[in-house]
Amino acid sequence: MVTLDVKFFYIAFWLYFGGFIAYSIYVPFRKAVVSRIATAIMILGLVPQTAAIFIRWSHSEHVPLSNMYEYISLMSWMAVVILLILVKRYKKPLVGSFIAPLVFMLMVTASLLPKDVSQALVPALQSYWITIHVTLAALGSGSFVVACAVSFVYLLKVYEPDTDPKAVTRALVRWAASFAVLPLALHLVFRLIGFHPTSDFIVNLGSQPITGLGSFMISLGIALPLAALFMAYISRKGDKTHLGSNLFAVTTFALLIAGLLAGIANTNNLFNLTQRSPLRIFEFFGMMLVLLIPSFYICWGILNGLNRKFLGNVELDLDTLDEINYKAIALGYPLYTVGALFAGAIWAEQAWGQFWSWDPKEVGSLIIWLFYSGFLHARHNRQWRGSKAAMLAVFGFLMVLLSFFGNYFFGGQHAYT
Repeated sequence: MVTLDVKFFYIAFWLYFGGFIAYSIYVPFRKAVVSRIATAIMILGLVPQTAAIFIRWSHSEHVPLSNMYEYISLMSWMAVVILLILVKRYKKPLVGSFIAPLVFMLMVTASLLPKDVSQALVPALQSYWITIHVTLAALGSGSFVVACAVSFVYLLKVYEPDTDPKAVTRALVRWAASFAVLPLALHLVFRLIGFHPTSDFIVNLGSQPITGLGSFMISLGIALPLAALFMAYISRKGDKTHLGSNLFAVTTFALLIAGLLAGIANTNNLFNLTQRSPLRIFEFFGMMLVLLIPSFYICWGILNGLNRKFLGNVELDLDTLDEINYKAIALGYPLYTVGALFAGAIWAEQAWGQFWSWDPKEVGSLIIWLFYSGFLHARHNRQWRGSKAAMLAVFGFLMVLLSFFGNYFFGGQHAYT
């Protein structure tokens, strides 16, 4: 039975989808009435989502932040609030068209997660510190969503689509080498040295399940971060034309889509990961890599077509996008610091008797905090702006997502659903 709060969530889901479509229509036509409709739809979506949060709170008799669905729902709520503030502050509706797609992707992700209400919390969650710890961490993560969204646009807008076709071809060949040839070569090396990890990975595409692909998927998954490092090298090589910035942005967007598709496939049992294996995350990464390759070339065509026709005429200049990126992170950083680290440490001491236990989620939160600390330090003392700051903001949000979905792979005290 679908509860009232979930019904309100889906009302917000479809309204945000409508807002996303309306903002997308505004980009090519630039009609004020369309932007007003898009903003109004997002405001209307915020109402049932807020109601869903409070109804769930009343029904469960505790703050609704005890599982991943509730966390990501609050994260998307924060992103919408900032979207509306930015549209009002800068009087630029295009800001909404940048953020709305990521908001909708978060809502799609939340819709795929278990939504059962936790009536009786485990002892570790029976503390008012959960309100402080998880709420502030989710709100901070919502700010990082906004920084990531505007950074996408910055990296696309800074690139000149009329770059020498030969340079583009060479870059695409290097991309294919990093995300296709390199993983296959790594799998061959693993076979030669006798690395055959045990895996029960199964693909359920037809009447007969496909087995025996686990070792191959693990090899691809291990190669994915190596390919990303090679992508960073390509980005540096493209500094003069900003081709590297464009490749980075398109790859990251395609990676988010590939991860979402892999999550949908896993939810619908199109493939099954090895249960309780420390290598199961690489099985998932392997599926992402398989989906990344077609996603990249589709996104390349669409995003660069959008860049050529529309983004070049966007009235938001690069300095404004860079400013929004910085302000979003400057807002999210103290929220995340107090919530994820300080309140989390106090809560851990009350729940488990120690402030720090090297739990995977604790380590992930610390790495994210150090990363954004480094971002702000580089911004103030090294004057890192523009493409460098945008790439860091995008990469930081990917780290937030990895830490969030780490519940499924890394286990530990935070392995709640």
